[in-house]
Amino acid sequence: MPTQLVACRTVAEELADLATAADAPDAPDRPAPGTPIPEIAGPRKETMVEAARLLGARRGVKVVGIDNPDIPDAEIAADGAFLPGPHAKLAGPTFQEWLETQP
Repeated sequence: MPTQLVACRTVAEELADLATAADAPDAPDRPAPGTPIPEIAGPRKETMVEAARLLGARRGVKVVGIDNPDIPDAEIAADGAFLPGPHAKLAGPTFQEWLETQP
C-alpha cells in the first residue's frame, strides 16, 4: 500500500499553526467554497511493507509482504487513494529518519 507516513509531532505542529491562524482577527469565519481541506503528509511516497521491514529489521523480526487483490481496498490503495492530494503540505522526517531517532 503506497502511503506518505507523517510523524505525529509534525501533524501536531501543523494543527497548532492552523488553530492559531484561525484566531487571527482578520481570518474569515469559514473558508471560501472550493477551498481544499488542509492536508499534511510525510515528505516522500513509501509503502507500508517498506516501513514494516525497517521496523522489523530494528527489532529483529522478519517482515514478509503480501500482494493479494482480495485484501479490502487493495485496488484503491494500489491506485494511490491513500496518498496525499496535490495541495498537501509535505513535511517532517521520512519514516527511516524518524525511526533512527527512537530509543
